[in-house]
Amino acid sequence: MTLLTNLGLSSLPITHASPIPSYASRFLIFNFVYAYGLLATRFVKRYYGFDHNVCPRQDIEKYGEKMVKEGKISRGTLETIRRMDNAHANSVEGFTVFVAGVLLALHAGVPTEKLNGLMAAYSVSRVGFGLAYILIENEHLALIRTVFWYAGNVACVAMMVLAGKRM
Repeated sequence: MTLLTNLGLSSLPITHASPIPSYASRFLIFNFVYAYGLLATRFVKRYYGFDHNVCPRQDIEKYGEKMVKEGKISRGTLETIRRMDNAHANSVEGFTVFVAGVLLALHAGVPTEKLNGLMAAYSVSRVGFGLAYILIENEHLALIRTVFWYAGNVACVAMMVLAGKRM
């Protein structure tokens, strides 16, 4: 078996009767955990001591600024946490578009290898987006984040277009 076959991007030789497996559930679970868990700032805020569950959406502005003024964290650390929070929010918003694309493609019977490839492209794009958003501070290099964002959304739209052509 080749790497492409193991990733569900190409079929087995004709001598094998097994169809290409769909990795839709795996990609959906991965992207859910990534958007709602790995990019969430809850653990980072708790580590630095300004996670307040009463109104957590105000933690960064209300308590983060206070901690910078008190010298408990640096301005750079706070800005990184802000970017992580923004990456989290954007990934949560984007997840719904991804789910819509995947479900439409599955319902319409889009070929598995095409769908697997588009889901992989979306997933790689979202991970790249998250890393670029969190780590890149340079205004010009931040355009890389935009490229990742568009690549992920193009993958979602492509799923919807392929589904639409089959319905």
